[in-house]
Amino acid sequence: MSRGLKALLGILIIAIPASILFFFNPKEAIWMPKCPLYMLTHLQCPSCGSTRAAYSFLHLHFLDAFLYNPFLVLSIPYAIILVAVTFFDPNGRLSNLKRIFCSNTAIYIYLSLYILWGILRNIPPLNGILLQ
Repeated sequence: MSRGLKALLGILIIAIPASILFFFNPKEAIWMPKCPLYMLTHLQCPSCGSTRAAYSFLHLHFLDAFLYNPFLVLSIPYAIILVAVTFFDPNGRLSNLKRIFCSNTAIYIYLSLYILWGILRNIPPLNGILLQ
């Protein structure tokens, strides 16, 4: 796949869902996906609130985005780095960054933090503190 096509694909993968989400509020659109874990158990998965957080983020309501899902908001810099080193580094200048952020260790750390977030946000004394 050529570099230009790869970059275009990366932009489309982000731009199309972001455009849809920008125009449709997930709190009002009944066709937006709901969390099946929460619907069945009333436990929040690590991703609960991510759609609402992304909607708020796109509308520059950063505090609301953080309140819906802090983990998602804090993951944005990591996601930007992953997109940059994957789709927008034609000369390989970011190879050291790619080696660090795409390493197995980095992925295991991220997944461990994701799972830990999913556990902590459902512990009753903490779930009020962790902003649900």
